[in-house]
Amino acid sequence: MLDLDDLPLIDQHVHIFNRESDQPTFDPLATFSLGGDWIDFLDSGGHAPTELEKKQLVINQRQTMIYHEAMHAVARYLGCEPTREAILDARAKRVPEYQTYVRGMYRDIKLESNIVDLGNPKNVSLEEFESLTGVPAYGLFRIEPLIGELWDQQDSLAGLLTAFEDRIRKLVAADPKIISLKTVIAYRTGLDIQPLTAQDVSRSMDTLKRNPDSSGLFARIHVPRSTRDDVKRVRDHILWRALELSVELGLPFQIHTGMGDQDLDIKTARPGLLAAVLRDEKLRHAKIILLHGAYPFYEEGAYLANVFPNVYLDLSEFNPMIGPGVSRVIATILELAPFTKVVYSSDAFGSPELQWIAGKKGRAALDSCLGGAVDAGNLSPDAARTAARLILADNVRLIYGI
Repeated sequence: MLDLDDLPLIDQHVHIFNRESDQPTFDPLATFSLGGDWIDFLDSGGHAPTELEKKQLVINQRQTMIYHEAMHAVARYLGCEPTREAILDARAKRVPEYQTYVRGMYRDIKLESNIVDLGNPKNVSLEEFESLTGVPAYGLFRIEPLIGELWDQQDSLAGLLTAFEDRIRKLVAADPKIISLKTVIAYRTGLDIQPLTAQDVSRSMDTLKRNPDSSGLFARIHVPRSTRDDVKRVRDHILWRALELSVELGLPFQIHTGMGDQDLDIKTARPGLLAAVLRDEKLRHAKIILLHGAYPFYEEGAYLANVFPNVYLDLSEFNPMIGPGVSRVIATILELAPFTKVVYSSDAFGSPELQWIAGKKGRAALDSCLGGAVDAGNLSPDAARTAARLILADNVRLIYGI
């Protein structure tokens, strides 16, 4: 083993914690979920979820490998028995000094800065998060909420694009903490993004504006079937312009790929669908970070990071959510992706415990796969530590200039 515990860590994609996470009754283990236990999913079609269904969703979440793995890891950190009840009791005694508790977890994983998604939850305060965690927090700007807002204010494509571009330019100029753009178009119309003429997109926009469902249309995740093709054309066109703008502004661009919650159509979240974007003569100069290791399409993501100079692959969400499989996936990614093109992230949300365990597991997984390469005679110890340092922090510094 290489013992990488001394190396600093930068989290290049994270969300702020739940407001209730500083309360003695807060259950951090409930945040170790991709959403399969969300009761709202069953509250549909005129069906009111039964108590039995609600109970079963909780049971399902607590009978996953990551839940048990997290329970044991958090219990070791808190010095208590590995049961939910013991963890809640031990945590309740610490959270009156919540800032101390959070900063202790950060020190334990050597976490030195965060890049925070400003789009979920809303009204994120980077200053508040910095005050809580004690480390610098930078912002990444998610474009979909802005598109949803401007759609109802603009009647023409030219007006929509101008307003969109003006807002982003002003936001970036006013706040040097915003260092990246992000899209979740995979959740909306998918990653098969195509270049389109303004004339074609204008026709689609005119059609949508005449539709009775036009108001609030672009604030929705799922749209009426009759509008989907036109909505896709408009979204593709705006994203294409946003990517061009990221080149002009020198901002990296994070793209959701692969796994997500129930709102995602996984078959349209494959990173290979971005081929038209990645081969475009202008957009090949955008710094594109494929989020979540593109899991379960991580081999595809690693291939893209290998062959396209401007494509990077992050290691979030599947770490820690797939439990003991994290090492296997990272080892597979590093079979093909250059060490200089892989970046650590957690995509943690809800609780500091989730971000902490992602840091522990990510570092241990790198130690395992890089250490294994050393033991096999395929990598020197110095080269392995250099690779780990790049992935854990230095690549992020270079990409974002922090």
